[in-house]
Amino acid sequence: MSTVIAFDPGYGNTKICIDQQTTVLQSVVVRPRSVGLAATGMKSATQVTQVQIGDRLFGVGSGAWHWGDVYSNLDYTALASLERRALFYAGYAQLMQPGEFNFDMLVIGLPVPLLQNEQEAQRVMNNLKNYKGVHEFEVNQQFYRVTIDHVKAMAQPAGAYANWLLDSELRSRKSARQCEVAVLDIGMNTADLYVVQDGRVEPRYIGGGKLGVRRLFNLLSDDGHDMQELDMELQSGRLRLPEKGLESWMEEIMGLVERTWPSLKRFSAVIPAGGGSAILGDMLRVTLASKGAALYWPENLVTANVVGLWKYTTARIIREASHASNS
Repeated sequence: MSTVIAFDPGYGNTKICIDQQTTVLQSVVVRPRSVGLAATGMKSATQVTQVQIGDRLFGVGSGAWHWGDVYSNLDYTALASLERRALFYAGYAQLMQPGEFNFDMLVIGLPVPLLQNEQEAQRVMNNLKNYKGVHEFEVNQQFYRVTIDHVKAMAQPAGAYANWLLDSELRSRKSARQCEVAVLDIGMNTADLYVVQDGRVEPRYIGGGKLGVRRLFNLLSDDGHDMQELDMELQSGRLRLPEKGLESWMEEIMGLVERTWPSLKRFSAVIPAGGGSAILGDMLRVTLASKGAALYWPENLVTANVVGLWKYTTARIIREASHASNS
């Protein structure tokens, strides 16, 4: 089994990858309320994943908002909080059996706008150290004990690049060293722009802004529904998106793209990623192609980052072990 866990803690979805197997959990956390016998004779709200950390109980994932007020402080400065950990533990439990496991590395993806703010990014990275060590928790009354030896952070869109670069056998794409690759990662909160050539980041073409799916919801309406409720309605296909709202959002995103990348033709590949790219779908595909982009469309836009983070970190560990054994 792999010794790496990849963790992409998005505002919209929490993504985990182990051994190239992924899970996606809506980033909703509540402290479940007890209604006693108030639901007698009627059906209560759907059951959700329950995570027990010490004496604290959390309800997480899709439908959790039925059970209490949504915990709103899910920004990256709170990445090591119990609430964020509850999401990480629930995602882990969807991939792993109960019991004890040791992992050499946890790699965590962070958004580009955060990493550009060095002072705030340093605070977040210091908090990430709390993931190192032993974690004991229960998910739906099943006990888990996870030991993590090392923790590292990477830019989220670097994962989409690594997913393009490495195949399922962790072999590098031919002629990749000469390729200048651009990633447009549209998440719940931000749209991140990232360019890599020969494994090196191109600072000239790094950018981002708060133009994620949350911006689309703000353009649509304010009818009293939580963002998480709207997100789930959208994912289930029950929320209809007006064409004008999508077009306005698309125009804002392309404005950011054009300011950061004046010409898409220069790049060997342009890779869309994230839930926002999935929502825009063909509208984004056609728009980027019309600007001359050589598109690489991942098989799964939502998990492209987390899979790539796992591939990159695992390949690096294997390479370092090989060098050590040969020296």
